[in-house]
Amino acid sequence: MTNMITTFLVLCLCALVRGQAPMSVYGCSGTDFTGTCQTFTCPFNGCCQLPSFFQTDLVSVKSTGSYSFRLFTAAGCGYSCNDNDNGSLQVDDQGWGNIGAAAYACIDGPY
Repeated sequence: MTNMITTFLVLCLCALVRGQAPMSVYGCSGTDFTGTCQTFTCPFNGCCQLPSFFQTDLVSVKSTGSYSFRLFTAAGCGYSCNDNDNGSLQVDDQGWGNIGAAAYACIDGPY
């Protein structure tokens, strides 16, 4: 019985730790994940300002986890992430190989 309880507690703890893992964004300056690439980490359930590279040079982007997140333009990053300009982009682990000339300023998730 003690082994069952211990196993249950370990599984619960692992689920809690996994649920609190940071949300990570992988982005590149070229199409289809070529060029200069960087990773940015944002806490779960947070609206984070993206660093300069992601605001000015981002062409391809994806989630490094099994979750999705949304990228928001500057108009959506005032006090918290919102879609004031209807310009947000949902991103999953498959990502976008070419997001065009859109400039994103913050991230929110997971979804």
